[in-house]
Amino acid sequence: MSFHAPEFIFAFLPLCFVGFLAVHRLWGWDAALLWLAGASLVFYGQWNLALAGLLLGSILFNYGAARLLLARIEDRRTARRLLKGAIVANLGLLGWFKYTDFLIDNTNLVAGTALPHLDIVLPVGISFYTFIQIGFLVEVYNRQVGAIRFGHYLLFGSFFPCVTAGPIILQKDILPQLAADRVATLDSARIAVALTVFSIGLFKKLILADNIAPFADGVFDSAAAGVPVGAALAWIGALVYTLQLYFDFSAYSDMALGIGYLFGIKLPLNFDSPLKACSITDFWRRWHMTMTRFFTNYLYAPIAMPMTRRALQRSYGRTARFLVATAVPVSATFVLAGLWHGAGWTFVVFGLIHGLALAINHGWREARMASLPPLAGWLLTMAVVVTGLVFFRAADVPTALALLAGMAGLSPLDIVQAAAEPELVRIAADAGTALVWIAVLGTIVLTCPNTQELMWRHWFSSDPRPEDGRLWPLWLTWRPTLGWSVVGAILLAAALGSITGHGGFLYYQF
Repeated sequence: MSFHAPEFIFAFLPLCFVGFLAVHRLWGWDAALLWLAGASLVFYGQWNLALAGLLLGSILFNYGAARLLLARIEDRRTARRLLKGAIVANLGLLGWFKYTDFLIDNTNLVAGTALPHLDIVLPVGISFYTFIQIGFLVEVYNRQVGAIRFGHYLLFGSFFPCVTAGPIILQKDILPQLAADRVATLDSARIAVALTVFSIGLFKKLILADNIAPFADGVFDSAAAGVPVGAALAWIGALVYTLQLYFDFSAYSDMALGIGYLFGIKLPLNFDSPLKACSITDFWRRWHMTMTRFFTNYLYAPIAMPMTRRALQRSYGRTARFLVATAVPVSATFVLAGLWHGAGWTFVVFGLIHGLALAINHGWREARMASLPPLAGWLLTMAVVVTGLVFFRAADVPTALALLAGMAGLSPLDIVQAAAEPELVRIAADAGTALVWIAVLGTIVLTCPNTQELMWRHWFSSDPRPEDGRLWPLWLTWRPTLGWSVVGAILLAAALGSITGHGGFLYYQF
């Protein structure tokens, strides 16, 4: 059951909200939060009851670990051991489900063995809810959490708008909101904003992302089947997938924040027009923002800080100090970030591309080189992004390399072989349509406001509202008027009219 499924829109979400209002009215705010936590477990359990038990077990384990940490917080040695043990347990669970078959494949390749796959079912969102709880444990250890209430932690670890594909929330994002008792939960203005944000996301997913998906699928699937793909179709496939992932992930992010706000809970932003970025550093400030925050705080900083101290103590030269203190930590961080997305060498290469690009970007600034003109910076950034996404989407590294060779004009099209591949023939016949989609969606990406800019008057995120200067003209931002209601109704009607026959969100696979 995804956010765009009929049973979610017409059954689960309305029933959950009505029950939330009724429980709050009858028994108060904390009881309403327990209702919401129970509904979240039901939402997760519709994929697999056993995996819902796994989620609940993870929450109970980490709640217990957090309580032990709090009890031993003044004994730093014991607390450190408890933290390390809990983190190892969490990563061990994640590794078992996500990376066991990947390790078997590589063991067979290196050692020449023939170990069979265990075919372990990957729990939806395990990468996200594991990191949410690791982040909480680290913040308890760092004395950023003073007390833990079980009902609040249960909702924090299971809240259905973000348990399956983010945002990766921290305790500061949500626990203070849960601790603030509410007098009223039925707020018409808040509900209007929440449903508008949800409708924008639904439109992005069903009308924009899903309608261009077949173009990308046809090109990548043909390349995976060994069919040489010429330059034109290779570029169509790469650009369409970039836009598909952009709108798919943007849609999920909007819908998650809209659902959270419907219940009066603000979530952090996870998406801020990343394809407008003119540097790779700026791109990662805008794309998967909560993942970038998590890896920066809990992986990059612990790696970089001791290496920086060592470089200073040993009086390394400027270049050596940069390599040790910046280039290596940022590259290693993004290789692990790539591997976090999926168990495959394509994700490792994706992370390495971005890690090296970030290292070069930091090195450029460290050397105080002149900034590139905005257009040149944007083109260079998009070249890195599109190249990385070819690996991100490809079935394996050889497929990605074949597509990149095609994009570079180094893969001559075999007309006979291509004509025997129905998907490639279909894409070639519809190339004009694909180009129109690329032009239209590219224009939307580069010229239109994103959702939080459009909704600036009525801020729905736990992040601070930005200053006026960088936003869409104020008179064009959303207001609860008849005109905007008509626009929202049109978007919602168009999306609901396309609600059947679509797959899940792309980030569900991670």
